[in-house]
Amino acid sequence: MSDDFEPACRRMEWLDPFYKQVWEKAFAEGIPISGTFELTPRCNFSCKMCYVHLKPEEIPQNGVELTAKEWLRIAEEAKEAGTTWLCITGGEPLLHPEFPLIWERLTEMGFFLTLQTNASLIRGKMLDLLDRCPPRQVKVTLYGSDDEVYQAVCGVENGFTQVNEGIHNLMSVGIPVTLVSTVIRQNQHDVERMAFYAYRHGLKWLPTASVKPSLRGASTDALSVAVTEKLEEQAQKNAEARLREGRFLDPSRKPATYCRDYRLGYWVVWNGMMRFCSFMDEPNIPVRDLPFKEAWSQLLDFEEALDWPEECKTCEAAKVCQRCAASLVTGSANCSVLRETAIFWTGKLQQKKGFY
Repeated sequence: MSDDFEPACRRMEWLDPFYKQVWEKAFAEGIPISGTFELTPRCNFSCKMCYVHLKPEEIPQNGVELTAKEWLRIAEEAKEAGTTWLCITGGEPLLHPEFPLIWERLTEMGFFLTLQTNASLIRGKMLDLLDRCPPRQVKVTLYGSDDEVYQAVCGVENGFTQVNEGIHNLMSVGIPVTLVSTVIRQNQHDVERMAFYAYRHGLKWLPTASVKPSLRGASTDALSVAVTEKLEEQAQKNAEARLREGRFLDPSRKPATYCRDYRLGYWVVWNGMMRFCSFMDEPNIPVRDLPFKEAWSQLLDFEEALDWPEECKTCEAAKVCQRCAASLVTGSANCSVLRETAIFWTGKLQQKKGFY
């Protein structure tokens, strides 16, 4: 393995120096220190940009959810293999039929847990559970600052009211909260108010305009135009920034080496498949049927084998196109949009700067 680049763990300034050394060792030895369990595709919201959510009747067409027993077996083996940081997400993870049992047992195992949720169900017994078994942090998806915006984005009534109550409930028991927002056409006018909500509550806020197509069977056809627009916008901004700042990609580096989880992390999909990235539809390593260490070994092999196609290596925009491992696997359409836009802006900016 080539180590002539800076792995993501060396750029984690927020890490305590001790933990940074731990991550360095994990990277060097290929230890799965960080994992994500996507417990379920179920959700009580119907967000337009969601790539996971399935209706109950759609779930059997796309797989079988792991039971608590299966999740906990995987967790025990992951812990033995070195997993320390674990994110629990969905869909809406609290809707897994056995969530309380899973959460309580994961807490007992000693993982550094992050819960990613829409927060609308955090009250009563669920709040009591999190108070008794607190995570290191909860990432709450915030998609607007009032019920009207939530109706437009998530298709639910009183969505903001429920989320706001859940956020305040978490804060009332001292659980750290981080807000994460995906900005799309339906809530872009509300960005300043979302930012003010985070500021007023003293909460960290992580907005993004990144939108991905579905790989779990969820229907995002209505957003396909918006997805294309976002990809074009991202490609333009990234190409401009890389040219302006002199930050270029190295086509000789393997795709996976640009990813935060390279040799460090994994994603287990709700139907029991281990993957490298949440936005990839392969590899399909059946960790529900394999020992965890064997599945992890196969994932490492996949990462090392993944390479850019020849057309990417020879493309005139190779150094500025914001492509990633996921864009290679999810289909040529995404790559095509990114490539064509990057080529256009490469030429335009170089002409402007007198390169031609």
